[in-house]
Amino acid sequence: MSPRISGHDFGDSAGGSPGAGTNAGARWSVAAMVIVLVGCVTGVVACFVMTRAADAYPASHRRVTARIVRVVGPPGGGGRSLPAPGADVEVSWTGRDGAVHTGRTHMGPLPDLNGPVRVWTDAGERLDWGPPGNGTIILGSVLGGLAAASAAWSAGQLLRIGRRSWTARRAVAGWEQEWKDITAKRR
Repeated sequence: MSPRISGHDFGDSAGGSPGAGTNAGARWSVAAMVIVLVGCVTGVVACFVMTRAADAYPASHRRVTARIVRVVGPPGGGGRSLPAPGADVEVSWTGRDGAVHTGRTHMGPLPDLNGPVRVWTDAGERLDWGPPGNGTIILGSVLGGLAAASAAWSAGQLLRIGRRSWTARRAVAGWEQEWKDITAKRR
């Protein structure tokens, strides 16, 4: 039988004394709701910000048709810690000014070496990664929400520990004063 059903209240204090901390369940429920709310709000805001950035990306970048000049290296080259599928390639494309530009990039699944590929360039005709995809936005939102919820939980724990130590320090100071009063009366 659980302590709730049997009518025993073991409280929230260190010794588990009956009657202490009768609102412990309510406090934990409120704290849990606040932590979840912080995580959800942060995740939604992160999703909104990343979606707006992805939508605004084509205003400062453009997608061009390029061709693969040569395969530079196998997957995982170029100092990557983990190999990525595909290969590092050098591509060439015609810029807005009509000049031919070249650059190196990583192609995921390696396309046909003789066919055209689509790459993103910035205003300076340098290769860029492109806007974040839906999966990246979702993952970033979830991880941002979890990080915010973890930070909120950690801050709550630090506040609880600080409150307990402050209370203990005041109690010890009160006991010391009582001891001083008692010893002063005995003299």
